[in-house]
Amino acid sequence: MGRVVVVTGIPGTGKTTVCNELLKLAQGAGRKITAINFGTVMVELSKKDDKSLHRDKLRKSSLSFQRDLQLEAAKMISQKAGDTEGDVIVDTHMSIKTLQGYWAGLPLPVLKLLNPDVFVLVEAEPREVLSRRFRDTTRKRDKVLESEVAEEFLFSRLMAVACSVLTGASVKIVKNPSGKQSEAAKKILKLLW
Repeated sequence: MGRVVVVTGIPGTGKTTVCNELLKLAQGAGRKITAINFGTVMVELSKKDDKSLHRDKLRKSSLSFQRDLQLEAAKMISQKAGDTEGDVIVDTHMSIKTLQGYWAGLPLPVLKLLNPDVFVLVEAEPREVLSRRFRDTTRKRDKVLESEVAEEFLFSRLMAVACSVLTGASVKIVKNPSGKQSEAAKKILKLLW
C-alpha cells in the first residue's frame, strides 16, 4: 500500500479539479495514484439506505446521521486504500459548515481508519471562491459573504492542524488561482516523489 494523501479545501477552491489534474499528471509520469471522493462515497451510501441525498443536502442532515454515514464511508475508503497499489488521494473537506456550526470533516474515528500521511489544503482567494461558487450551477451552495469564506478557511486550517497533531501527518497549503490547477497539481505530485 502507498501513502494516503488527504486533499481538502472549502467548497469553491477547486480541490476536485486539482485532484483530477493530479491524476492526469501522475499517469503521464507513470505513477500509480487513485483518487476517492469522500462525499461521493457518502452519497452512494445514502442511496443504499434509501435516503438518497444530494451532496449539498447531506450537511443539512442531522449530525448523528452525518456522523454514521461518515464513519461507514471511512471504513469503505480505508478498505479500498488497503487494496490499492500506489498512493491514494482522499478528496474531502477538513471542516463542514452545518446548521449546527462547523463540524470536523475528519474526526478521530475517521482519522484512525484512514491513517493519512499528509494533508493538503487547496486554497484560493476568498473573492475567487465566491465567483466559482456562483458559476457552479451543478451545486446548491449557500450564499455567503467574503468574510464568511475567510472564516471557512480559518476553520479548515485549524482542523488541519488538529488532525496533524493527532496523526503526525504533515500539512501543506497549495494555492489554486484561476487557470492554475495544473501548477497546483504539480505541487501535490512533487510531495509524492
